[in-house]
Amino acid sequence: MDMQTLNRELLALNPNEHRTIYTSPLGVRTTVKHTARLSPRDFAVGIWGPGAAEFYPTHVRLLIGLYIKRSSNSPHARELYLAFERVFQGDDPISLLAAVGQLTFPMTFDEPIVNLCYAQLLMIEQDINYGPGGTKQSKLKPPREYLMRFVRWTADSSAEIDRIITAAVRNYPAAPKYAAAIV
Repeated sequence: MDMQTLNRELLALNPNEHRTIYTSPLGVRTTVKHTARLSPRDFAVGIWGPGAAEFYPTHVRLLIGLYIKRSSNSPHARELYLAFERVFQGDDPISLLAAVGQLTFPMTFDEPIVNLCYAQLLMIEQDINYGPGGTKQSKLKPPREYLMRFVRWTADSSAEIDRIITAAVRNYPAAPKYAAAIV
């Protein structure tokens, strides 16, 4: 679903509502659950693989996953980063399945399409919680750029994962140079 349509749907979640948003070709479900934790409209993003319990990944899992993908297959990672740029701009991750479905990575946590799907949901969560009507206003427009700058940082071949994750968990923003899209 494109970002604008999905944003409207997520704003309409009922209290404690749990819903599957996407299911990957390998059967991994990307879910949301209304929590009202950070704001009255907040939700948690979940991943539920076949035969596994649902869990709630954070941006840290996404960033480490992207870093190891880049380390294990840089040309394919570049294609994935380009798909991230399209999701950031509002594209439906499922419309990118043909582009990312054949990407292979010797080291990975999740399928590339799962990365795109739960990243889209994390981006929408940032827009809702830190945009107009949110509990705290972001200095970035749109607020999802905060996460996207970290995604771009993982694409930088000179970047070290320790610095990226330390900044992410301590809520230090990624450098302004990562505001530029990957082209």
